[in-house]
Amino acid sequence: MQDNDVLDIKRVIAICFRMGVPLSPDDLERMISYDMDWMDTDKAHDSIKALVFAGWLLDKDGMLEPNTDFKGIEAPLGWQPRPNRLTDPIVNEEKLIKNKTVEIAPIKEKIVLPLDEETGDPRARVEKRLKRFIAKESGLDIEEIERRIERKVKSLKICTNWLALCLLSREQGLEMEPIIQSLSAS
Repeated sequence: MQDNDVLDIKRVIAICFRMGVPLSPDDLERMISYDMDWMDTDKAHDSIKALVFAGWLLDKDGMLEPNTDFKGIEAPLGWQPRPNRLTDPIVNEEKLIKNKTVEIAPIKEKIVLPLDEETGDPRARVEKRLKRFIAKESGLDIEEIERRIERKVKSLKICTNWLALCLLSREQGLEMEPIIQSLSAS
């Protein structure tokens, strides 16, 4: 039997993509919020971004496609997904690594950051400062920021604290340039 988190996500994908054609993010958002009435439009929007990030959906030229096999997945009459399984989905481990490619820009100059003695990661030295910055700019408490970081690290498994801070910053709509600068400055 499949894990309930995975089954919920696959059921949503099976229902939404049952016609076998790619959908625009707006169409998928309308389907999740208005057609199926599973959640409001803001949560549907966040769910779609989270499902793309976790590897369940692929964004190909602005159109979304499933990145999982959903043949044979059925949803019982009256079934509804748990919203938190869509807004904070587990990582699609079966296809995430295979289908993602990352283009890396050539390095123009070498940046040397001092290592943090505890973690060995140079960016760990600026985590406290970055947490305070995010708290000030977003209005979130430090405790809430730490809770969200912990959830991201746990669900993404290969995510570091500083990367989770960057993801959280982006979710809060913060300007990323000062955050990137704080992580790349020595």
